[in-house]
Amino acid sequence: MTIEAIDDGAREANGREARADAVLARAAERARRQRLEGRVGTALQLASYASILLLWLLAARTLGAVVPGPIETFEFIGRELERGTLLAHLWVTTQRVLIAFVAAMVAGVAIGAAMGSSRRLDDLLQGWLVMTLTVPRILLFVVAYLTIGLTDRALVLALVITVVPTIVVAIREGTRALDASLLEMATAFRRTRAQAWRHVILPQLTPFIIGTARGALALAWKMVVLGELIGRTSGVGYQISFYFQFFNMTGILAYGVTMMVLLAAVDLGVMGVVQRLAFRWRAPVRVNSTG
Repeated sequence: MTIEAIDDGAREANGREARADAVLARAAERARRQRLEGRVGTALQLASYASILLLWLLAARTLGAVVPGPIETFEFIGRELERGTLLAHLWVTTQRVLIAFVAAMVAGVAIGAAMGSSRRLDDLLQGWLVMTLTVPRILLFVVAYLTIGLTDRALVLALVITVVPTIVVAIREGTRALDASLLEMATAFRRTRAQAWRHVILPQLTPFIIGTARGALALAWKMVVLGELIGRTSGVGYQISFYFQFFNMTGILAYGVTMMVLLAAVDLGVMGVVQRLAFRWRAPVRVNSTG
């Protein structure tokens, strides 16, 4: 082997080492930037929540006769927890929300997928969809209570009808956005309709289902309070109505804040985990309260 060949080999080895070092340096720089972005994002989120608390403190200082401060509100929450009243009403409300949410998701996904895949069915149900989207939501609860009675069945039914249209619209548009070439490929390979749904359609609909599930849960959580307020004798909405009659803003805020904290915990904890599991094949993403 000549000296020139040895030199060429050494230069080539040095070049490979240099390229490897460059790749490692770029990877390290990307990791550093991601860590920096993570810290900045966390700081901004903390600032966001701090601004809410600051606004509450300013409102309490400015309108002290009407708006209680955070300390007074959390002391009230503590007393309600000791009495057992808060947890009892929260559990009643949570049961109603979960039942309505599951029923609405099943019905909404099925109807939305069917409307998105069939033009005739979409035309047939268009009027019903427009009506349920535009009807005042309080009207649904009033009609349900007047026709069925002041029962949980009426409340849950009105809640389902309130939430389903939002789910239908999202799933219908997601179905229309499916990659037709993948469906044609499944047909060409003689896959059954069930196999096509499981391996082709459902994976493409998953982002729409997860996204609309988080929005539907939040909507159901808010609307159940309205339904309880006007027609039930238990639940968070009833408690808010009870304290409203005595103009007790501390009690109203206590139950309202508790509902907000519980919904945030469910959204970030349960729905966030579901989203990460559903999209574990993607690059890691941070999940916050808005998705």
